[in-house]
Amino acid sequence: MAFDLAKCDFSRCRGDCLVRCPYVSYGEEDAKQAMRTLIRGWEHPILKECITCAACNDFCPTGANPWDLIAKRQEETNALGIPVDAKPSSDWLTKPATVIRRGSPGGPLISAGGIFEVVPQAEFLSGQMFEDATIIGGGPYACGFTETHLGRASRPVTHLPQFIANLAKAAEEYGVDEIIFSHDACYDTATTLAMQQRIDVPFRPVHLLEYIRDWLRDHPERIVKPLGTSVAVQGGCTTRYAPRGGDREIWSDWLSEILEMIGVTSVEEKRTYTGENRLCCGCGIFHTEHERAVGIQEKNIHDAAAVGAEKLVFICPACIAVMRGSCKKLELEPIYITQLVKKALGEELGPAGTAAFGYPVK
Repeated sequence: MAFDLAKCDFSRCRGDCLVRCPYVSYGEEDAKQAMRTLIRGWEHPILKECITCAACNDFCPTGANPWDLIAKRQEETNALGIPVDAKPSSDWLTKPATVIRRGSPGGPLISAGGIFEVVPQAEFLSGQMFEDATIIGGGPYACGFTETHLGRASRPVTHLPQFIANLAKAAEEYGVDEIIFSHDACYDTATTLAMQQRIDVPFRPVHLLEYIRDWLRDHPERIVKPLGTSVAVQGGCTTRYAPRGGDREIWSDWLSEILEMIGVTSVEEKRTYTGENRLCCGCGIFHTEHERAVGIQEKNIHDAAAVGAEKLVFICPACIAVMRGSCKKLELEPIYITQLVKKALGEELGPAGTAAFGYPVK
């Protein structure tokens, strides 16, 4: 997570970082001028226009990480205007460590981070796949990556050593050598970010999708109800920091295998807003620019429905929390990945259903 000035060579690009951004309208010269302004340490309207999705890092052909420069300037100037005590700092990051559900001795250890109430983890991480798992959560296990959407992008970096130390202590306490992360942000922090910052991680980080894929491989006989449905996928913003396999983020391969095993067809290859061009859920501006955020969501949902998606599958708790209302309005069923798999296992989904979070969408 660092802007590389040496790679920001305007002779080798067309201002792709902002020209390709689907949330603003910049021509090549305007885009380059915006970045020059930020490089000089000055303010620019892009700081307020940016919705903090980090896509510009993917768009940059030279790997300069322009989003990291934008994020740094947002923090320096408080351009987003978000109060210091705004969530999650005032809530999720300060919660005490807690055992959300205690599993069998020696069973899998799942970290739900600090946002375990956004998705009802005790319910969504239940059933056959998780019957032996212990789920922990709270501020000590929160990566703080959500702070990048609140104009405080330095937080996950500064907190990283303590974050890893807290998790290592939990792994030792529960006698495991790997920790499963229910939120891809925490997984990406414990892998990509830790590697970038040269922080030793004394346990093996496991993505929730990797765990589900491996469990289904080991228990193919448990799949009693192949679903025969078509889905689109909400990739989310933090997945852009995921470890890569070749030219792909490795989580996408795990998800593809899961969908194939449970009889689900992905329509992603037919979509406009997919891959590098996937749209953000809008969580970074959901409260400050609500209408703009909903507009982005609706464009995203219409794109999925237009190519035959019957459901929109989420792997990020924050994404489904802020998009479920728009999904219901536009009649495209939102469903969290664990609930989709549980359907194929013939299991009841419980009171939370496919995308409820304690209270029904009204």
